[in-house]
Amino acid sequence: MHSATVLPLHGGHAPKWLFGRMVRLSRAISDVIIDEFGPDELVRRLSDKDWFQALACTIGYDWHSSGTTTVTVGALKEALAGSTDIFIAGGKGKEGLKTPEQIGAGAELLNVSSEEGRFRELSRLAAKVDSALVYDDIGIYHHAFIFTRNRKWAVVQQAMHPQSSNAIRFQWFSDNVNANDVASEPHTGIQTKLKLNSMDLTYARNSWAREGMKEALSEYERVASKSLYPSRHEIVPRIDMSRRAIDTIRRATELDPRDFRELLLVKGMGRATVRSLALVASLIYDRELAYRDPVMYAYNLGGKDGIPFPVPRKTYDNVVESMQQIIDQARLEGKDKYLALKRLSAAVSSG
Repeated sequence: MHSATVLPLHGGHAPKWLFGRMVRLSRAISDVIIDEFGPDELVRRLSDKDWFQALACTIGYDWHSSGTTTVTVGALKEALAGSTDIFIAGGKGKEGLKTPEQIGAGAELLNVSSEEGRFRELSRLAAKVDSALVYDDIGIYHHAFIFTRNRKWAVVQQAMHPQSSNAIRFQWFSDNVNANDVASEPHTGIQTKLKLNSMDLTYARNSWAREGMKEALSEYERVASKSLYPSRHEIVPRIDMSRRAIDTIRRATELDPRDFRELLLVKGMGRATVRSLALVASLIYDRELAYRDPVMYAYNLGGKDGIPFPVPRKTYDNVVESMQQIIDQARLEGKDKYLALKRLSAAVSSG
């Protein structure tokens, strides 16, 4: 199944002081998920439209603009560089054009070189399907192919929809793609009946398929999972978030660090840091919350444009340092690893 998210266009970019912090926090969150659940679970979550959006909010870029896709993937790619568990190929613009050669490098690094050809084919097929089948007259300007040493893969790509002046993010996960529907020769056309996951409408011989676009679009509407974010930049409580999400933020704000003995020795541990760590923990351990209300995580460390509040640099640094200390301690002790984060997640997820 595809996940499609419609995002409004907003100006601006991630300043260097923020992007560097996003990389470090992304690395910490990824490390915990890989340690606790494995790299395949991280890839699965990155393919989920709501969890991905929640991650973008958590690391402080913006709660819903088109840049959340490109900047979040960029931060993750830098954060995971050199990992032998997971690899991200591609990115925005010219970086996306390098996807095939980067897949080769990643396959060698993860010791899955036998999959290089198949991964390249899947990457190209995903771009073809989303650009030529799902919508008419769109241009993909961001394409990332993510895979693990266990051969699980995901696609995160984004296109411009000129008629609506919106960006559209598409996400794929390997477990949701039927191998029988992905043509064995996707670059030379399709030899079977009309199928959503295997049509290449750019192929010259497929003029008959282009005439069937209405049927294809109808099928897409049936199987796609979509999210539509508003054009306004501000966050409106009770509209953008459920009562449960609002209560979760309140509980995170009210947490007393004295209740979590494991956190007392972590440098810089104050109320704001505890609140942020609690929201990060809920993203890691309570997936249902993330799926329901991604925007609530914008209250973790704010956003680059000051919405819902400016990014507090000192608190951000304390959160990253605290996360790293927790990770280092968990890896050193082994037993009951990440107990403090689990307790924080339980504290804000109750009720």
